[in-house]
Amino acid sequence: MQDEKQDQELFEKIVHHIGEFVETDVSHLTPESHFSTSIEGMSSLKMVELLLYMEDCFGLEFDDSVVGTLERMQDLVDYIRDLQNARPQPA
Repeated sequence: MQDEKQDQELFEKIVHHIGEFVETDVSHLTPESHFSTSIEGMSSLKMVELLLYMEDCFGLEFDDSVVGTLERMQDLVDYIRDLQNARPQPA
């Protein structure tokens, strides 16, 4: 239950940041939304730029190889959550 709540909060943060990045309303996005078909003008170059923006927003570093594997919103949620969980926790 706690994980679901955390995933929902993370999803909402991601949607907010995507909206800032594309400068349009993206409130229609769901975890199953595909980047290429659900976000107007999302090309492969734009996707790379979006991921760089997400790195800055979340203070994370994405592996370059992940770019082609992120197709749906849930893929990005899972990836960011996994990176956050892998970070060393402050003592």
